[in-house]
Amino acid sequence: MNRIIKIDEKMVLGVLSNNFGFSVTQLPIVGPVIRMHPREAFVYSVITSHGYLDNTEPDQLYRLTRDAFRVFNQACQFEFQEGIFSLSDMRLASTLNNEVLKKPYIAKGDKFVLPIRNTGYKDFQLLLKNISKRLQETGFNPNDLIICPVRLGGSATVEMESFFEYAVSRFFCRKGFLTDTQIPFFYGVGTPDIAAYCIPKFLGTLREHGFLGTGGSLIDLMTLSVFGPQATCDTEFSNVETIVCEVKTCQIAAPQIEKYIDTKIFSKAYEVIPCEKEPETYAGLITVDAKGHLVVIESKEPLVFSKEKQKAYLDWIEQYAKFYLLANLSTEELENLLTESSFALSFYDLLRFMKHISVQKLVTQIEPFLKRRWKNVKN
Repeated sequence: MNRIIKIDEKMVLGVLSNNFGFSVTQLPIVGPVIRMHPREAFVYSVITSHGYLDNTEPDQLYRLTRDAFRVFNQACQFEFQEGIFSLSDMRLASTLNNEVLKKPYIAKGDKFVLPIRNTGYKDFQLLLKNISKRLQETGFNPNDLIICPVRLGGSATVEMESFFEYAVSRFFCRKGFLTDTQIPFFYGVGTPDIAAYCIPKFLGTLREHGFLGTGGSLIDLMTLSVFGPQATCDTEFSNVETIVCEVKTCQIAAPQIEKYIDTKIFSKAYEVIPCEKEPETYAGLITVDAKGHLVVIESKEPLVFSKEKQKAYLDWIEQYAKFYLLANLSTEELENLLTESSFALSFYDLLRFMKHISVQKLVTQIEPFLKRRWKNVKN
């Protein structure tokens, strides 16, 4: 029998604690929450759009979104989109560095993800105001809370797709993949919710220099300047792999994933649906059990894909990912880096520079800027 599994506050806690080892902590006033390092909390907030509790904001939340940190708008193309770079002058616009200047609490201290039932905008706003006030009275900084709104419809959980984008992308990160959500793809094909890439040599270089742990998302790549290098990983990964996922939380199938499969780029595909059912013939299934453990059911037949198309796509992914490394710099540092190689800060020169520099050389050129910043922070 096919059945959607409703996701409530308890299930949110279970997914985050049972799959990723985040601790469940009891906080005064609000009860059980998930504790996260501020780097992880930033990534969580960007992927889910779940906001930091902040009563200086119009709706009590300071929200980050994946859309704010864009580079390109289509796969295998180099057409800049407003986001990390400003299209007016190519300065670095949306970066973690700039977010921390606006909201310093993003970088300070552990954060706590609080799932709350959302029954409507007005009542939810009153609840958030009350929580913020009462936490301040106890001496707790409300900005350390990230609010995960859980809203139940008549037959299923709604507005939780981004939560599962985070959970499944982190699942693949733990297995050594580079992941992205709401990925730039091809016009007319759609926008896959999650993609995961195993590119052994490229990712190995990032791990060697502490730019990546076992795995990570593109958003992780832009956190070095604020949070420092990632923990080193000794595991070697040898198989090239490309995975695509489509997430649904209120319907039993995600047939649009067939469009992504038809590109012949991906070696695996999964529907991500909290449900009880057999996987479809066209993809595997990622669901959850009663305690929130992710359950992965492989498709019965392997996907037919083209190694040539996969390689061309991954070559572009490598170029795309390198731009997220630049987001660790200030605009002045980026201009200095380009000037040292006889380039200017412009669309044309930045593309020329990035297309021809290896990731090995790029990280070694970025490292001195980061080390100076880390030294100044420690002092």
